[in-house]
This record gives sequence, structure tokens and C-alpha cells, in this order.
Amino acid sequence: MAVVFANANPNLDELINPQTADATQRARLLREKYKMDPEFMKQVDERYGPLEWRLPEAHAIYWAAKGLEAAKANPSKINPEDLITLRRVVYPSLQLSFHRGRLVMNPIEGLFEFGPHLDIVPKVNEAYEQMAEDDAKMRDHILKAHRNFLRDAVYFLYVNNRLDSAGYWFKYLGTKYPDKPILDNKPNSFPRTLTLDEYAVGRVAEDVAETSPDRIKSAVEGMLVNAYRSLAIDDDDGYQGYRNLARQVWTTYMSKIPKERLAAIGLPPFEEIEREIVRRLLDPQEGLPSEYRAVLRTKLRLPAEPKMPAPGTNSPPPKVSTTNSPPSKISTK
Repeated sequence: MAVVFANANPNLDELINPQTADATQRARLLREKYKMDPEFMKQVDERYGPLEWRLPEAHAIYWAAKGLEAAKANPSKINPEDLITLRRVVYPSLQLSFHRGRLVMNPIEGLFEFGPHLDIVPKVNEAYEQMAEDDAKMRDHILKAHRNFLRDAVYFLYVNNRLDSAGYWFKYLGTKYPDKPILDNKPNSFPRTLTLDEYAVGRVAEDVAETSPDRIKSAVEGMLVNAYRSLAIDDDDGYQGYRNLARQVWTTYMSKIPKERLAAIGLPPFEEIEREIVRRLLDPQEGLPSEYRAVLRTKLRLPAEPKMPAPGTNSPPPKVSTTNSPPSKISTK
């Protein structure tokens, strides 16, 4: 598919009405070799997408939709169970598209990385609800999967700094499933009893022991590493989202500790943890690859990395300069 789309983001209009010899050749390749119709792809994209056509889950949805269209044209030959089978291809493929259906170009390493495809949350939600209506036998199973999808959608949107959308779907989750807990192993964690921030922090707490300062500190550090790695590849929303969540986790944990226990089980100040993470990431010996370090230094308004001593000398390695605290928000637009 990278060849079909000229190694760029999919452009279906270009293949429906090719204007150049190159586009004509790629449209022929799509139709003749892969037996796919770009006009029908666009219909599928408008109904379920935007989809990432360079990933297999988009193709699973395409062929299932193609089967449903064929069934409409031949109703006398179709068993209703066959239609259900096709529909059951669509919603898990959409769920997979949501979880990892966005290709992010890493300009430093020249590689694609997977990310959650947050733009299709409304379409995935609509598909789940339609599937539950169409498939009576599996309705309870589908609604359970739908609730889990909504929980993930809220969390992923929050982590990626789409707070307005996270708030909308958090409210939707509470309206749709008001009496279902939204945190595992916490039977009283209903949407009406938690704020959006508390839910996001609770998702992190599910993976760590809430009373363990070491695990909480490790979780905060991990989110900060993700934040600064996101910043290095120009994912500003990921940077801000992970950084905000790290601070929320730190604040929540510290707020629960009695003053007399702060010295024993409290965490270092958030800014101190953040400075230490930046220092580690920018360390020429143990930190990120040099290309990442150079980008981060530029975005954090730090001086260029000192040159390492020539091989064979006994000079100590230079210290990483992190005298300036990272700014609260960085624009790389």
C-alpha cells in the first residue's frame, strides 16, 4: 500500500480521478493487482474512517463491507447468519484501528510507529451500537466490549491532551452505563462518583500499587519519558498529555499521605523528578540517541551539547546542562 499511495498519507481522490501518469499507474495497480475499488474505499472511509489504508485492519473492514454490499444485491441467496459473520469482522477491526491505527512518522529514525487513531472514536462508537442492535445473540457481549472501548477512548484522549473530547466521552460513558464501574477491582467507581482527572489517575493506579512510592515514582518517570520522547518527534499533544498525567498522578499520591509520613513515603518534588528525567535523556553516554538529544535541547531552549573529547584522551565526559526547568508548554508550530 505504500507503493499505491506513493509512500504518503492515503489520498483516495487522487486514485479515483488520477491526473498524472504516476497516479494512473498506481490506480491501475490498486484495481488490477489488489482488486480494490478506490471509489468503494472512499465510501467505506466515509462510513467508518478516516482509516489508515496502509494497515491491514482497514482492508478487513473493506472486504467485510464488500460482502455486505454483495448480500444486498443477492438477498435470496443469503443466510442472515452470514451477514452477522461479516458484521463481526467490522467492529473488532475498528477497535484495532482505534488502538493502533495511526501511523506516525519518526523523522529521526525514518520509521513508522503506531499510535491510537483518536479521530475515529465517534465512528467506532456508532459501529458498536449498530452491531449491538443488529446481532441479538451477541448483544450483551458487544455492549461489554463497547463499554471497554469507551473507557479506553476517554483515557487515550486524556493522555493525548484532547481534554474536551475526553470530557465529552466521559459524560457519554456515564450516561450509557451509569451503574457499571469504570475502574477494575473498584466496584464503587461509577462515572458519577469520579471526576475525569480521578479516572485517568485511577487507570494508572490499576497498574501500580497505590501505596508503593517506588512504583508510583516509576510510573511518573515512565510518563515523563514518554512525554519527552513525544516532544522529540513533534507530537506536542502527546508531550503535554503525558506530562499533565504524570503531574496528576504525583499530586494525587502526595495528597493522600499524612504530613507525618511525608518524609518516609513521600516522593521528591515533581520538578526535581522531571529535571532528573531530562538529565538522563540528554546524557550523551546513557541517554537518547544523539538526534533525539539535539531536538530536545533545541525545544527546551538548552545550549548545544558539548563535544565529546577525542578518542584516546582521559578527559571526563561533559556534564549535561539542565539548569533551566522545562517550560510548562512548548510550541513547535
